Amino acid sequence: MTNFWEESFQKNHKMWGEEPAVSAAMVANDFMQKGYREILIPGCGYGRNTLPFIDLGMNVTGIEISETAIKMATKQIPDKLKIYKGDVTKMPFDEKSYEGIFCYSLLHLLNSAERIKLIKNCYSRLRQGVSMVFVTLASNDHQFGKGLEISPNRFLSKHQVKLYFHDRTAVQEAFGDFGLTGAKEILEPIKNTTPTRFQSLWLISCKK
Repeated sequence: MTNFWEESFQKNHKMWGEEPAVSAAMVANDFMQKGYREILIPGCGYGRNTLPFIDLGMNVTGIEISETAIKMATKQIPDKLKIYKGDVTKMPFDEKSYEGIFCYSLLHLLNSAERIKLIKNCYSRLRQGVSMVFVTLASNDHQFGKGLEISPNRFLSKHQVKLYFHDRTAVQEAFGDFGLTGAKEILEPIKNTTPTRFQSLWLISCKK
């Protein structure tokens, strides 16, 4: 996994464009209204989805496996973003607890054991009474069912990426023990596409 993403960022650089995802801006605004200050973003890539949180005055800590992505992020956002280099399934990287966690387009890249571990580890880093939000591929997405089926709801994409697609039952099973408060399907514009294409994603909210 490390080599795949390192090579991808070296080759494609800012493959999803400069602007943050629409859902990142939406969650950042929600976190601001709740008064959250300390935010964790696992799988922060080159930093585009950290920007809405930083722009609203929050302190952001990221986790990223690609050294190239980290260099791009720290160059763009010097002194405003702390990033731990490593595998998100090997959290925690510090003893800090957080007031909000935002995890975008990462969960569906992991296998079953890794998904469980990431959710559990994120929940353990939350302070009492605060929230974590995951955005992940839904089974209604146009990519579902395409490519070799590795296991139920998991397929090998044309880019040789293993993608897991949550349906409503899978969301409940994955998050039911971790303070699930809501899950809704959203259409997220895919940045850097002309004409604009969309992904069908779950926006999943949990509270400790």
